[in-house]
Amino acid sequence: MTEFGRRQYYSASDRNRAETQGTMRWLAGTVAAIALIAGSFLGYRVIYLPADQDPLLQSHESFEAMVDRHASEEELFQEYVSLDTRPIPIAFDKKVYKIPRNYLVDLNRPGADLKETTFEIHVLLPDLVPRTANTADKFLKPPHYGGLRDQMNATIRGRQEELDWSKRRLEWDRWCAEKGQGAFRQVDSGYRLCEASNSDLFLKDTTEGPLIFSCEKITDKNPGCTVAGPTGAQYGVLVLEFSRKYVYQADEIRKRFLLLLDSFVEK
Repeated sequence: MTEFGRRQYYSASDRNRAETQGTMRWLAGTVAAIALIAGSFLGYRVIYLPADQDPLLQSHESFEAMVDRHASEEELFQEYVSLDTRPIPIAFDKKVYKIPRNYLVDLNRPGADLKETTFEIHVLLPDLVPRTANTADKFLKPPHYGGLRDQMNATIRGRQEELDWSKRRLEWDRWCAEKGQGAFRQVDSGYRLCEASNSDLFLKDTTEGPLIFSCEKITDKNPGCTVAGPTGAQYGVLVLEFSRKYVYQADEIRKRFLLLLDSFVEK
């Protein structure tokens, strides 16, 4: 079942086929970028740029558009990272988020319609720690073929309708019946699991409604999980991607991230 994070644009087999040559292209592209911007980048670690030179704030092509034109992996997995902590205002729905720059790795505002805005935040689990001089080495270089480890990628996509949870629950049950074990079974911490052919489906009843998400098979190399949920606006989708080792913390991770996001709202 398709989710909405960057990792889900590629199946496990696609990633395995592309890994060797894609990694070489990625390395070559990285070296070229560093050479072109001498002194401004140190790998993906230290980036301090004036606001008018910050590539995050420049107009750039959306990820979906790059996929449509079959862009290279260097372009697809470009991240605009920084250690700068100045707040970046992002209007979304009726809110304005003022997100410290070191949380953000991507921002796309293609037009005047705020519903088109998409932005991406990376933090470290379990404490949702942003990129700093002390934590920079713990963040991963894209395209994350080695798994996410303790990194969580959070994408807020405005260009999608808000998920209908009642319909989604029915889809999940149907998917389990057709592609999986037929029914969800109780596992740890109040979660229920259905093992399907190509992924594992999870359910948990919460006070906010059902938590529904999928994880790559535990037998996969460096398996990850993807949680898709409401953004807090009346539109859009929040996507959280993290290592499967945090699977039974998914509900807590989601709640704590929404609190973090809400803390950035301009009062």
